Amino acid sequence: MAELGCPQEYRAVVHWRGGARPFTSPAVSSLVEVGWNRTLNDTAEATVRIAKGQAGEECCGLLGMVEPYAHELTLYRDTELVWQGPVTRTVESRAGFTVEARDMTEWLARTVNITALRYVSTNPAAPQRRGPVQQIAQTIIRLNMETGAFASAPDWASMLAYIVRQDDPVATSFEKDGSDDASAWIVPILQILDDELVPRGLEYTTVGRSLVLGRPQTTGDPAQARLTLDHIAGDVQIIRDGPSGATLVWVTNQSDQEISNTQFGVSGVVSQVYGRLDTLVRTQAEGLTAYDLWQLARASYNGRYPVPTSLSIPQGSSLAATAPVSMRQLVPGVRLDVTATGMCSSVTQPYRLSDVDVEWTDTAGEEVGISLIPIGEPYTGAPP
Repeated sequence: MAELGCPQEYRAVVHWRGGARPFTSPAVSSLVEVGWNRTLNDTAEATVRIAKGQAGEECCGLLGMVEPYAHELTLYRDTELVWQGPVTRTVESRAGFTVEARDMTEWLARTVNITALRYVSTNPAAPQRRGPVQQIAQTIIRLNMETGAFASAPDWASMLAYIVRQDDPVATSFEKDGSDDASAWIVPILQILDDELVPRGLEYTTVGRSLVLGRPQTTGDPAQARLTLDHIAGDVQIIRDGPSGATLVWVTNQSDQEISNTQFGVSGVVSQVYGRLDTLVRTQAEGLTAYDLWQLARASYNGRYPVPTSLSIPQGSSLAATAPVSMRQLVPGVRLDVTATGMCSSVTQPYRLSDVDVEWTDTAGEEVGISLIPIGEPYTGAPP
C-alpha cells in the first residue's frame, strides 16, 4: 500500500531552461526552507531559502548568476522530482538567498497566441477540428510553440513532450476568430485556457515538468486513495455550501441591456429533495450556438448537485505520514474518498483534490496540506 511517509531531505537544483542541464545545486545542509504547491486551473509556485554561510563561496557566486526565465528550479523530495518550473525572481540578503519560481503554466502565461482559434471542422485529418476540449488545448499550445516566426526555437520551453491528456468523451466546438473567420485572438495562451476552455470542461495542473490536461472526475472514476480522519493531523472543516448548489444551471449570452436575438443553454434536473434550484451564468462570448451554451452549462453543473459538502484541512493541520497515498498520487483533480466519523456531519464521500501545499524547514520537517472539493453527479442529458 502506498504511504505518504516523511522525506529524509529536500534538494533544490537550478537547471537551464528546459530542465535537462544543471546549473547549480546548493548543498542540502544550506537549505533552510522549501515551499511548493500544486493547484487546479491556476499557476503553482515554489520558494527555496538558502543560508549563504552553509552554501559556500562557489555556490554563492553561481546563485548570484541565476537569471529569471533563463533558469528553472527543480525540487526533489528525497529522490523523487516533485516540482519544476521557471525561476521568476531572486532575492539576496546578507545572510540568505531566496529563489522564487512558478510552474510550467508560466510559459503559457508568457506566450501570446498568434493562431486563429477555429475548432469547428469535423474532418478527422484537419489539425484544427472539433473534439475533446483537452485535444483543442494541446493543439493551441503546440501550434504556438512549434511554429511561427516568433519562436526562438521549436518548443523553446520544452513542454510538448510532457503534456498528458485525459479526454472528455464529449466533443467540443470552439471558435474565437473574428467576423472574418481568420483573425487571431491576441492574448496569452493561459488566458485562452482560463476564459474559454476551462468553462467548457478543461482542467489543468502540473506535476513536475508534466502539464496535465484533464477533465473533472466523476463518481465513475476510481479513487486514488481512501482516507479517514485518522490520516489527518490536526483540525478539519466540513462545509455544506448551499449557495454553490444547483439542480438546474442556465447559461445565456443575454445582457441586462440587450435581450433580443440571444440564446440560453440549460443542464440538470428538478430534484425531489431540493425542488428547483437554479444558477444563472452569463457569458460575454460572441458567436455561441445553442450547443456551445449547453456545453458551458454542462461543465458548470459538475459538483453542484447534490449540494456540495467540501472538506478542508486548515492551516496548521496536515496529512499524517501514515496517509495511504503517495506524493506521486497527489495530483490536483484526482478522486480521493474520505470517511469522516465522530463528527456531527459524518460523511463518506468522494472528493476531488484541488490543492496541495507543502512546507518544509530544516527544523520542523514537512507539512502537507490538501483541499478537497466534492464530486457531484455528472450531467448525462443529451445535447440540443
